[in-house]
Amino acid sequence: MIRSMTGYGRGDAKGPAGSLAIEMRSVNNRYLDVQIKLPRSLNALEPRVRGKVQEGFSRGRVDVYITRSGADATPFRFTVDHERAAQYIGALAELKARYSLPGEVDLALLNALPDIIGREEITEDLEVLWRALEGGLQAAVDSLRSMREQEGGALARDISGRLDAIGGLVGSIAAQAPRTVDNARKRMTESLERLLKEPPDPARLAQEIALLAERTDVTEEITRLGSHMGQFRSMLQGPGHEPVGRKLDFLIQEMGREVNTIASKAQDAEIALHVVTIKAELEKVREQVQNIE
Repeated sequence: MIRSMTGYGRGDAKGPAGSLAIEMRSVNNRYLDVQIKLPRSLNALEPRVRGKVQEGFSRGRVDVYITRSGADATPFRFTVDHERAAQYIGALAELKARYSLPGEVDLALLNALPDIIGREEITEDLEVLWRALEGGLQAAVDSLRSMREQEGGALARDISGRLDAIGGLVGSIAAQAPRTVDNARKRMTESLERLLKEPPDPARLAQEIALLAERTDVTEEITRLGSHMGQFRSMLQGPGHEPVGRKLDFLIQEMGREVNTIASKAQDAEIALHVVTIKAELEKVREQVQNIE
């Protein structure tokens, strides 16, 4: 099964590290591009988070958002500078005595003074944090992969339908191609008879018709086109263990080249009309392939 590069996944985890919510969103990208936004307290775990995402995906831009909440989500504690507080109290008492000022030194006054109460970050155990985060992160990866597989299934069904339409048109071209050569032979004979006063040399005419038939024969192009379409279908229906997006994109380009060659060689209005329709379908398939992992 092919996988799309578009999807969303979520995972949650709870533990000593608090409540963790992990969200992932992915869109198409030529390579794997992992962008991570997480709380400052979890910054040291970013390489592990990136590695876990890289294990799950090979292409696409994946945005990872990790939030932390709960009582343990604030890894710091308040500290009191008792020496500074004592100096403040002494200085205020001296001012009050010297200038006969009213009022008392209380908690509200001390709290308004700078640098008495501070904040100190707590060094947390990274392994404890990772054990709490890993399960939710894996759940988010699995959820995102599941959605990408569902989207991939929808893409495969759409592309298969378009390949069926292309296959029908190629069959029509294959049936029309021999008549195209006969028509070209007839036109050449009639043109020569009008231009020449006497019937053309049969041997020379046969030689020219053979060259014309070779230039207008599209059998090889139709065969190669059918081969490319067969490979394309096999990849669409494969087990999906390996990413196939780039291979499918290459096959689309090759199919386009064969169709262009058919258009340039086949001198027939009906075939030209089929080619235009095939090109339109191939372009739609190409757009879909851009979103396949």
